[in-house]
Amino acid sequence: MNPIVIKLTKVVKEKSALLWGWIGALIYIGFFVLALADQQLFSYMGVSSGSAVDLIRKLFWQDILLRQVKILAAYAALGFVFGVGWYYFWSALLGIWFWRMRVRGKILIMTVSLVLTELYFLLASMLKYPQVYSEYFYDRSGWRQALQEYVTSHAHPIYFQLIAGILLLIFLVFLFKRWSGLVRILVLFLAGSAVVFWGLLSLTKKTYQPKPSGPNVIILSADSLRNDHVTKELAPKLMTLALKGTRFQQCYVSLPRTFPQWITYLESRYPSEHRVRNMFPDKGLRKHTQGSLCTVLKNNGYTTAVVSDFAGDVFSRFQAGFDVVKAPYFNFNALIEQRCLEMHYLLLPYLLNQTGRELFPVLKEMANNADPLLLEQEAEKIIDGFKGRQKFFLVLFSSVTHFPYAAPYPYYNLFTEPGYQGRYKYHKPNIPGESFDLPATDLAQIRGLYKGAVSSLDDMAGRLLAYLKKNKLDQNTIIIVLSDHGEQLYEHGWGQGHGEHLRGQAVLNVPLIIATPREIFPIKEQGALVRDIDVAPTILDLLPIAPPSTMEGVSLLPLARGTTSSLNVPVFAETGLWFTDKGDNFYQQQRIMYPDIIGLGAIDSTYNNEVVIKPEYRALTTIAKHRMIRNDRYKLIYIPTRQGIQFELYDVQNDPQELNNIAGHNPKVVAAMKDQLFQWMSKDKNSFWRNGYFVPYP
Repeated sequence: MNPIVIKLTKVVKEKSALLWGWIGALIYIGFFVLALADQQLFSYMGVSSGSAVDLIRKLFWQDILLRQVKILAAYAALGFVFGVGWYYFWSALLGIWFWRMRVRGKILIMTVSLVLTELYFLLASMLKYPQVYSEYFYDRSGWRQALQEYVTSHAHPIYFQLIAGILLLIFLVFLFKRWSGLVRILVLFLAGSAVVFWGLLSLTKKTYQPKPSGPNVIILSADSLRNDHVTKELAPKLMTLALKGTRFQQCYVSLPRTFPQWITYLESRYPSEHRVRNMFPDKGLRKHTQGSLCTVLKNNGYTTAVVSDFAGDVFSRFQAGFDVVKAPYFNFNALIEQRCLEMHYLLLPYLLNQTGRELFPVLKEMANNADPLLLEQEAEKIIDGFKGRQKFFLVLFSSVTHFPYAAPYPYYNLFTEPGYQGRYKYHKPNIPGESFDLPATDLAQIRGLYKGAVSSLDDMAGRLLAYLKKNKLDQNTIIIVLSDHGEQLYEHGWGQGHGEHLRGQAVLNVPLIIATPREIFPIKEQGALVRDIDVAPTILDLLPIAPPSTMEGVSLLPLARGTTSSLNVPVFAETGLWFTDKGDNFYQQQRIMYPDIIGLGAIDSTYNNEVVIKPEYRALTTIAKHRMIRNDRYKLIYIPTRQGIQFELYDVQNDPQELNNIAGHNPKVVAAMKDQLFQWMSKDKNSFWRNGYFVPYP
């Protein structure tokens, strides 16, 4: 063929490919408009307000516009790439027929191809992460609901892998047939060489050899993980780990909310001492490096890091001394960007992965997409980055067990009924003020979703432990398993969630497993009462490093070694912030009232638009807290109300479910425990007593 004709043909093909790319971009811009039409109200913690939405639009319209422009660009880029890709596919498949086809036919093929592409990725992602799409599919009636139900009930990931593999194979076969003999030989040679090279590389790859001075420390943790759900059925890998160390069956947290609780763990100080007592402290309370576990370890040669998803955004909002923080950042701008992305369900299928999280970091803040596999992969990268370091301390904090219990495929199906068609099909969103009186089918579904989340967490733990073993780190790494708090799952009419009240064991009693390769503890299960403030001193004792004088806890190693059977100390706790002031739940009747989170919250424009509690409500939210003291026999709960102080007393030995309040029949026990509780509360030098109420200074 004439060289000029060949060159002209090549130019025409390249221009046609670009044209198809621009057509693809336009079609995907159409997807952008379609998704935008399904916009929903803004909400936080399940609380929404029309006036709040109007205010957000007024104050942050520029931010909203910029987010939408970025999202639009992502749509267009994807459409362009797919358009060019389909052009080359049909060119290879149809050859000369494709070139002779009319423009109208080509556009029709292009449109159908791109629509099917979007449908393919949407359905594949819907199968894996149905919680992300339920707002726009399952929660709607008609064909949308039926489509999502069918996909999640009958599809399997291998179906989508087969479709992609068949299309790729067809493309390569037809492309290969159009190459000359010499080009075919060259391609086969290069492909074979690549396979051989990859195999040799995997065989000769050196694993990470840490320096022997260690040991390293990993805290493997999860939000809202109940102690009674760490079982052989739900968490066999964690149970196997427990057999290598000691499991403390009665570890209690002092404030069952993530922000204050993690500071308590790292500082070994009660919230009344470190002064972070809700999820929205002002900027003056954010620095916690002096005497923290991270600071002590860094001073002793450790590199420190934390990796987390949405519930761990607290780690980016306070200073604890970590060298590396891989956690999402939470402020009002992040809420806006998150909502902007959530409404674009036609773009999300391409972003719910590590690459997507790099392009849009706020995706880690999505409560309905806490994939523990993605988090574990990120932890591996962090550990790989420690090569050449002397020793490291890593906190891995997963949110998959936090509501809405949005575990990916197949976990949301493992412990739930296939025929369930209620509102909690794939996850349990937070609904403030919701009645605790749910049908038995709903309760079983919610509890099944939670069990699936625990199972997914356990598999994440198994992958991390396998990674450590593969890289010869298992014999030089201490593993601590714990949670910031547990979770109430509608037992005894106590509702769902954590931090609203102090009844029962499900929220305050958390799993604590300590396993070290350097010592075999004779006590495999320890039943003594232990506290959250004892975790940091125990870690330092294992290393061994002397704890700073600011730490209030003690080492638990004597309990693990069997040299003592009890710490002989009570445990204390207090409630968190109530996010709503509505509902007929028992604790709404036994509290000092204040507004819901929309009324309580303010945007601090001087501090990165973070959400904080309005100054006029800070004292009231502290006065209103319920407090608790627990010893081996009894639990006493202090409940301030506007009508006076109430007390509840439970005999936890004879009434482990805490169903019978015996305060009126045991005045001496109440008086003795009240004195201990008040002594502990009086250690807070920022408050004083007034008529039985504990009041912060102005």
